[in-house]
Amino acid sequence: MKSNDQQGEIKNMDKVKDLPNEEYEISDNENDFNDLDEEQTQLNDQQEEEKPITEEKNADLIKNLTEQIDLIQDKLLRSIAESENTRHRMNKKVEEAKDYAVVSFVKDLVPVIDNFSRVLLHVPEHLDADTKVIIEGVSMTRDALLAVLQKHGIESIEPIEGESFDYNHHHAISQVVTDIHKEGSIVSTMQVGYKIKDRLIRPASVAVAKK
Repeated sequence: MKSNDQQGEIKNMDKVKDLPNEEYEISDNENDFNDLDEEQTQLNDQQEEEKPITEEKNADLIKNLTEQIDLIQDKLLRSIAESENTRHRMNKKVEEAKDYAVVSFVKDLVPVIDNFSRVLLHVPEHLDADTKVIIEGVSMTRDALLAVLQKHGIESIEPIEGESFDYNHHHAISQVVTDIHKEGSIVSTMQVGYKIKDRLIRPASVAVAKK
């Protein structure tokens, strides 16, 4: 049988034999840590290299999106403006249709008023009672028709003697040699004209002075 001292020596020898293995295992762990550090360093370096590229891509993306937004806003504003212009044009046409709807009717009515006016211009001085009543009826009828025209915005064009000739509202049907009036001025009105707002229905027929 082995003594206690011998058994102790054997155990110590076993511990010594195990030391290289422990050192080897520690060395392997250190290598693994070093490899991880290198990989992390490479990853960090790669990320640092890619960072400017990513920022540049983001800047380009933001720029493109901003340009697209500006383009869409411009198209939207143009569409709104065009819609407003179309609405204004339609409203104007509607107003013009309302204002000028009576033009054709007035053109047909004006000759009737002219006939009433001619009758009143040639009334004899001495009339019996019955004829005076008729003449008064003609005058009242003409005045009523003129009132209706005025109610619908129809204005008469009645140039006075000596007024300057206006090509927009007057129509010269004759020239009169005279020293009383300035050349080109109106000597007399042959026929009253009519207009509605800025639209001429019929120009006033006039005689113009000539030297």
